[in-house]
Amino acid sequence: MVDKVWVCDDEGSERFPVFTRGNVGETFVEAVSPLTWSAYGPHAWDAGWRDAFCGIGLFTPDEFKPPGQPEIVCCFGGYVYINMSVTRVLAVRIPGMTVEAIDKSLFGDYPDVPPYRPDPRDANAARTAAVGTWLASLFTADPRPDTDVDRVRLDALLARRPDVTALPDAQLLEYFRSLRPEARRLFDRHVRNTYGGNVLTSVIAQVSAAVGAGELAATVTAAVGDVESAGQAFDLWNLSRVVKASPVLTAAFDAGVEGLLDRLRATGEPDAGRFLDAWDTFIARWGFLGLSVWEFRSPTYATDPGMPLRMLDRARQAPDEASPDARAAHFAAEREAAVTEIQRRLSGNPAVLGQFTGAARNAGRYLAARERGKLHCAMLNDAARGAVRELGLRLVQRGQLARWEDLLLVTDDEVDDFIADPARFAGLIVDRAAKLELLRSKEPPFVFVGDPPPLDAYRDRGTGHIEHAAAGTRLQGIGVSPGRHTGRARVITSLDLDSDLEPGEVIVAATTDASWGPLFLAAGAVVVETGAAISHAAIVSRELGVPAAVSVSDATRLIRNGAMVTVDGNTGVVIVE
Repeated sequence: MVDKVWVCDDEGSERFPVFTRGNVGETFVEAVSPLTWSAYGPHAWDAGWRDAFCGIGLFTPDEFKPPGQPEIVCCFGGYVYINMSVTRVLAVRIPGMTVEAIDKSLFGDYPDVPPYRPDPRDANAARTAAVGTWLASLFTADPRPDTDVDRVRLDALLARRPDVTALPDAQLLEYFRSLRPEARRLFDRHVRNTYGGNVLTSVIAQVSAAVGAGELAATVTAAVGDVESAGQAFDLWNLSRVVKASPVLTAAFDAGVEGLLDRLRATGEPDAGRFLDAWDTFIARWGFLGLSVWEFRSPTYATDPGMPLRMLDRARQAPDEASPDARAAHFAAEREAAVTEIQRRLSGNPAVLGQFTGAARNAGRYLAARERGKLHCAMLNDAARGAVRELGLRLVQRGQLARWEDLLLVTDDEVDDFIADPARFAGLIVDRAAKLELLRSKEPPFVFVGDPPPLDAYRDRGTGHIEHAAAGTRLQGIGVSPGRHTGRARVITSLDLDSDLEPGEVIVAATTDASWGPLFLAAGAVVVETGAAISHAAIVSRELGVPAAVSVSDATRLIRNGAMVTVDGNTGVVIVE
């Protein structure tokens, strides 16, 4: 047994030994807190993933560790990983799917991904037969109505949410835990839609490449519409036009985002009042988003409005012709042309033509359902966050904690005793706070096989210097959102910093999640180090009409801030000009 690096770390898997940060790195960006993971990791997220895989017939429950022992999504060294071996078994058990296609669509083109090593247990005729019904449904069924039913159920649950400020401490913890079954159910749906979209986009990519039109694959799923995770970007764009049209609001933003809302409240100007009403509506709808919505200590738009205000400040400077509606309409026309062209090339192969047509029609529906379901999970996570935040704030007011987030440094098994006698845990809190800061300063390995890596295998964040790419250098990634754009690179490490992004500049980031969407409004293109065809950056870029390349290794270190770059969102090529 390998020594655990972090108190909530899980055991590795002998049966499914390959784990990766791919895809999950855009949701769990930083090291996870013990209470977040121990309370929800095994009981909601890993359990929901198992429910999804067993529900579609891909696995049987006995193929995994006992419940409560994570195996599909796990914590190692404080960072959350996805089991890549399990996902590869999906490729083996689905007829016509390849491990290479599933790897690329979920994890991108990371260079050090270990090759697939067959296990005699991977192929399973009974599971292949069982998953056939689900597989066939992907080309015809619309998953969005079921996801809409989930939203009705979720809204009703949140409407019944108790006033957390009035609950005793013990009942706050009880409420926090009571949300886990619904979190598990929502995550089950999210996983089903994710893998449905993954299979369909893989089919599109394989067929497009087979007919010599691989560069059109991203266009086939561009501007499909109804992608809810892009909704806050469209809403913020509309707010940006309100600001741009008002001298009062423009002057207020010109004076800086710091203290902006208070200044507007004090003016008494009608424009300020109208903006504040619209802002309150925006926060009521999107306030649950933040830097890492699955981590309960993370700030959100509601608790740190500076985040969306900074993005709004960037968006207001974009010209009207950068409207996401106009750009999306252009992408929609290109999508129809791309589908027609690939269908033309398949005219002599009716079987594959039918498969491609079904995939092209339904991939957008699954991607929309996937993003919608992901937001539902984030909304529920925020309800859980609100309960522990209230409890932590009480402990701060009583002088028993320095920061409310320190409550999350205890595990689910410890938290009841901690609430009963916080003083007994004082030394432990100090030690774990220091350890968490150490883990946050580290970059975990992107992928590993077998035993989880020890802490000394983690690189200090920001080290491993790489020389900036010289002019003319071509960096190869995956094209995920069509179009070509040349502009200055703006390397952005976090939304909690003022990026100073200028209209038309190219966002270069390690990863992005749903909270980044509005920043894309001012961008000419997006380049991300991680990700694949169904990652957040890919889906939202396509909806907003922004060219994008993902899986561009070491982009934030190779591309100098301010360098001129050309991004080809069809081929994934980024040229340093």
